[in-house]
Amino acid sequence: MQKKEFIIIPKQKELELYEKYNFNTFILPLKDYSIGFDIYYDIDEINEYSNKYNVYVIMNKFLHMQIYEFKELYKKFNKNIKFIIEDIGLSQIIDKDRIVLYENHIISNYIAINYLKDIGYNNIVINNDLTITEIKEILNKTNSNLFYFYVSKNHLMYSRRNLVTNYNKNYNLKDVTTYKIIEEVSKKELDLYEEKDGTVVTFDKIYCASKYLNDLSNMKLIINLSKIDDISEKMILENYDNESLCNLIDSDYYFLENDIKYKVGDIK
Repeated sequence: MQKKEFIIIPKQKELELYEKYNFNTFILPLKDYSIGFDIYYDIDEINEYSNKYNVYVIMNKFLHMQIYEFKELYKKFNKNIKFIIEDIGLSQIIDKDRIVLYENHIISNYIAINYLKDIGYNNIVINNDLTITEIKEILNKTNSNLFYFYVSKNHLMYSRRNLVTNYNKNYNLKDVTTYKIIEEVSKKELDLYEEKDGTVVTFDKIYCASKYLNDLSNMKLIINLSKIDDISEKMILENYDNESLCNLIDSDYYFLENDIKYKVGDIK
């Protein structure tokens, strides 16, 4: 079994804080091109950190015309930086060998992953709404470089609308940018986080796949600390490579054990 690689999406701006936990690979949200994170980095900060650490840049916003604006920005990044992108249109600008394709909720089976490899996308983020059986099938039937959100407050939905502001305005409520709702069918609590470019909805609990850590071989495991409280953050950093982590935090791993019958993009 190959050694697993863990990658941090930081909650603190200074990456040096994570060195004592043996992290040297980071995913940095790019300012104005990503949403749903605690902190964002500009190009100068990213380039500076890439001289010391292994760095990926994540861009997960709906970009529209910003894709064309990025053409000039792309030239300013250090050549050793790779890009985790949700908008496949960016592949018209970014060299394919520097792309990690992250089509959230879309990449759900080995056939899709192998097809993407055939057309030049070798670095892929797979869904984390898959069962452990489906993940094992993907690992057995693909040879792409796979990434997986191992610990995260999952992004369930992203809207460019200011959902919280509009709700508060409609009901004459206090102006806040974070809101909790109860999903009517499941009775589970969801969190809404509004930023200037839209609103992200996350599940209240922390998704954690540590129970099946030994099965998640040959993948790069992403630990997204955004929206996670300080106590849980410390527990995660101290126990990220421990199977019992899921029992130490307020976690959820429902998807790993319960099949979703109808997945977006799951055509075989």
